[in-house]
Amino acid sequence: MKKEIRNRVFSIIAVSTFLIIMTTFVYLPRQTNLLSALAFLQQEQSFYMEDLSEGLLLKSALPTKDSAGLEIDPYTFQVVNNSNKNITYSIVFKNNEEKAKEKGKEVLPSHYLRYVVSDVDDSNMEVKTLSDDGILLTTTIPPHSTEVFNFRMWLDYNSDEGAMNKIFIGTIAVEEVK
Repeated sequence: MKKEIRNRVFSIIAVSTFLIIMTTFVYLPRQTNLLSALAFLQQEQSFYMEDLSEGLLLKSALPTKDSAGLEIDPYTFQVVNNSNKNITYSIVFKNNEEKAKEKGKEVLPSHYLRYVVSDVDDSNMEVKTLSDDGILLTTTIPPHSTEVFNFRMWLDYNSDEGAMNKIFIGTIAVEEVK
């Protein structure tokens, strides 16, 4: 009889302890729950780029005047800084030469491409020629903020025959400047 009472008391204490611990983990705010906070921090990126529109395709591109290039539908993306510090970064256009060569095509030299990176309201639209290093823009983003950009690219109107029958495959990325 004493053994049975002792087992019941032990079971009640064990179940009560389990319920108290589980209730604490469920109802405590996320930041005060150490395990949840660690999992949350591991999943959240502090600095990244996010697409807001579909990519840009220059298939069968013809030489285009800058005034017409500025009218092309842009590729829109945002840069997000969730950290507690200013981050200086570069928006970079990376040429994927390997993919072009896999297709058996010559790569279009970057100096044939014109582009503009602008704010989402299309202010400050300075047309530039793509450089070999692919850096489109270097700027600083404040803590806990988001910056939205429009990107347009076209084949330079003054392109010569050196641009014919070549392809250019690339992606845009953000790289933190250290």
